[in-house]
Amino acid sequence: MKAKPRRNSGKSTLADVAKMTGVSTMTVSRALREPDKVSPQVRDKIEAAINELGYVPNLAASNLASSTSRLITMIVPSLNTPGCAPFSQALHQSLKPKGYNVILAEDHYTSASESRLVEMMLSYNPAAMVMFDFDCSEDCNNLLLKTTLPVVQVGGVMISPIGVNIGINYGLAIKQLINALALKGYQNIGLLCGAHEHHVVQQILSGWHSAMLSLNQSPHRIVSSSLPPDIDSGQSLLPEILLTWPELDLLICTSDELACGAIAACHKKGIAVPAQLAITGLGDSNMAQICSPALTTVAIPYKQMGSLTGKYILDVLEGKEMAENLTLPTQLMMRGSTLR
Repeated sequence: MKAKPRRNSGKSTLADVAKMTGVSTMTVSRALREPDKVSPQVRDKIEAAINELGYVPNLAASNLASSTSRLITMIVPSLNTPGCAPFSQALHQSLKPKGYNVILAEDHYTSASESRLVEMMLSYNPAAMVMFDFDCSEDCNNLLLKTTLPVVQVGGVMISPIGVNIGINYGLAIKQLINALALKGYQNIGLLCGAHEHHVVQQILSGWHSAMLSLNQSPHRIVSSSLPPDIDSGQSLLPEILLTWPELDLLICTSDELACGAIAACHKKGIAVPAQLAITGLGDSNMAQICSPALTTVAIPYKQMGSLTGKYILDVLEGKEMAENLTLPTQLMMRGSTLR
């Protein structure tokens, strides 16, 4: 006896949905793309048929056949990039009510494949593209400049963005930390910089050198690592830092994750934080508030960046004129990891 074939084979078509609901394929397509233009009763019938048939719309083909798209593509160096989660969540919350969805892709800090990744994301015919803490190569820039696509570059401030730049000045953020803590009497200060994108690292180092020289202190205590700015890197790098500069009384880390890893390494080695070594981060993530001691850091408004990026995209798609640059302020958060 032959087994009865399953209807939910993944090969159902738009025509199958239309046949089951007794409407035209154009009506089914309209219900998927512009549900507000189809009556609730018909939408319910179409949704029931889709569920029964297991129909999956071919969004890529639909986008290519249409001059409009409901997709926003977002490229990040890594899903673990500091701030990626709160930013993408706020972006999604801003766009979802208008019927847009976000596709996320990461290049794993491999600049050699940047152009291929951008080409792939452009093949979806997105309505807009977001670059989060992402350095665009010249080839990437050329690809994007040939399109009329709204592009938002988020992260550090940029002088000449491809589209619009929404971000913070990392150099000023580092100077905020150094100047405030120098007033507390810290003198032997070091910098631990993880593998951020090039434009972010440049701003951090510029702010570091400027602040240290203005205090007549040497800026030589720098570890610029190719490791990601995460907890594991902070734990593994701290022993080497203290071996090189045992006189350190303050370590500034370029992410909260790095800083929390360094604090964990101090606990393991019996080094009192902040009595023997004060540690700061950058970002003001949830981790900064729950680590022990609570972490002094600079709050970066990732959620606000996400909301503003979504608003910008929607405004541009509606034909509104927008400014090219938007630099947001940061806020110093003084906590127990630098208490004196």
